Amino acid sequence: MASATMRALLILAILISGLLAGGNIDRAFVAMPAWQQVGAISWAEFSRHADLGNGLVLYPIEAIGGAALTFAAAIMFHFDRTAPQAATVPMYVAVLFAMGGLVLTIKAAPIMLSIRSLSEPTALQRAFVGFWYWGNLRAVCQVSAFLAQLAALAMLLCGNAQVPR
Repeated sequence: MASATMRALLILAILISGLLAGGNIDRAFVAMPAWQQVGAISWAEFSRHADLGNGLVLYPIEAIGGAALTFAAAIMFHFDRTAPQAATVPMYVAVLFAMGGLVLTIKAAPIMLSIRSLSEPTALQRAFVGFWYWGNLRAVCQVSAFLAQLAALAMLLCGNAQVPR
């Protein structure tokens, strides 16, 4: 059976990544389409108070924390020869997607940070479109990481009947 510490790390990663995934789904399917109707100027004003307010603390904790916990669980999994082999693919896929989400933040975050000083409507519209594009790609990675984490945990919990690695 997989170590209790590794399972605990993965469960914590799932909890944090689940918050991030839910926020991504809301942003992609509810918030950004609504902001497209309201306009980039209003989006920027809101984002200056939300994303560039409390979001500057919460979002990195969710993204970096979830990825770090996933990575730590995967390292422990790698060295745990009692862990079910069935969890191998979802565990490593979760790491790849979590890291992919962080890499795509390198494109999305500067766009969000740039709206602090932008006021020209055309520039704000470009920022809105760019952030929506990179944010959606990042969301795919972060939601996929969450789903892979869930699959890895299921394999860890249900795969104990299989022969260990």
